[in-house]
Amino acid sequence: MTPRLAEDLARVHRRLLRQARSMSSPLYTGLLERCAEDVAAHGPAATVLRGHGADPPDSALGLRLMAAVHRLVLDGRAPQLVPYYPSVGGRADPAAAWPALVALLEERAEDLRELVSRALQTNEVGRSQALLCGFLVVSARTGLPLRLLEVGASAGLNLRWDHFHYKARGRRRGEPLFSGEAVLVRWSA
Repeated sequence: MTPRLAEDLARVHRRLLRQARSMSSPLYTGLLERCAEDVAAHGPAATVLRGHGADPPDSALGLRLMAAVHRLVLDGRAPQLVPYYPSVGGRADPAAAWPALVALLEERAEDLRELVSRALQTNEVGRSQALLCGFLVVSARTGLPLRLLEVGASAGLNLRWDHFHYKARGRRRGEPLFSGEAVLVRWSA
């Protein structure tokens, strides 16, 4: 391995670890930590992510990898991961999902390399937490119903703020739809 390739993979490894620590999804956190270890060991994750060490630091490399994998899960091209993805009815279990992800990284390396190279538009429902605080204040002061009009790149996610599960400082609002994941929820008034 050339020194240049070794440094590229070392940068990829550090980025994956840093991003794993910032994830709110236990599934993505666990899988990214294992992918970082795999990159350091020059495994199949290193093959998929080789050449991305020079990507801009804010390019969300780990999230792009997880989005690429999720796309294959949603498209039916990664059936071995379906049991672990709550978005398709599975149960988030990073330890159990890891062998299936390794197999996918090996079998679909070229598909994943192409998908990871694409830019990513993040539409994170966590951004709605700021809205919740403001809406609760407005509701308490006025007693009036709220109507929203969203203009922006959040694809309407903020319009469904009342369908999410929120956790902050030991307090919760909304009931989780999936155990172990703070994602879309059934709202409990």
